[in-house]
Amino acid sequence: MCFRAERVSIGQYCLMDPISAAKDFVAERHPDAVAAILGGSTAQGRNTPTSDLDIVVLYPDGGANYARTTRHRGQIVEEFVHTPASVTFWYARERAERCAILGDLCAQGTILTGAGNGLAESWQRDARRYMQRGPEPLTSEERDLRRYELSNSLDDLRGTVLRAESFATSSEVFRQSVELLLLQHGKWLGKGKWLVRRLEQLPADDTATALRDWAGSPEHSAERLIHLAARVLEANGGYLMDGFLRGSLLAPGTAP
Repeated sequence: MCFRAERVSIGQYCLMDPISAAKDFVAERHPDAVAAILGGSTAQGRNTPTSDLDIVVLYPDGGANYARTTRHRGQIVEEFVHTPASVTFWYARERAERCAILGDLCAQGTILTGAGNGLAESWQRDARRYMQRGPEPLTSEERDLRRYELSNSLDDLRGTVLRAESFATSSEVFRQSVELLLLQHGKWLGKGKWLVRRLEQLPADDTATALRDWAGSPEHSAERLIHLAARVLEANGGYLMDGFLRGSLLAPGTAP
């Protein structure tokens, strides 16, 4: 696939196909790795001419754990170097944060190396089980906080008369609505374009479909978004503002 690398100053590139480029990167930069997986948009066939290569590389325990952005033969590469111990650590952290980046890369990716010894397949099976398990459920306190935050943003959107403020507030209402809807159904969150893609986890949910349609519409109607956000709130206990308490009314050391 050939295209002009518009965002760099080193001219014209004729890039390898993504799989070959990723394998070439691993062979050159990580010859001693025990396994490697290409994930992200490229592995899912959703890459564009500006997509980078998201490559997860696995070494035995005792090795380094880092993420680095680099360039390989004219293409940006995001390399995530891990060991089994660091994978376990990051899985636990991502599950608590309810946003699986590493897990998704490993579960949905294309195996580059390590297939011969079965290690890569085992690694990927574990990742798929992890993704199927889903994020930690919301506690009642966390759900109420999200209800309050969305209710507050919804009031701001209803009251704004300035186009710029409406744009900014709509973006916040959309994010909060999608996140609460996903967590309501025990689904993973995402960031940026991946937040929209996460709605694909709910193919039969009318509200999820409507939110995706709203995001893709040129109008971005505030009235339509208000209606959808209110629908999400209703499914999670309703609008919440008056009387919502954060913290404690009692001073430290005061008996209840």
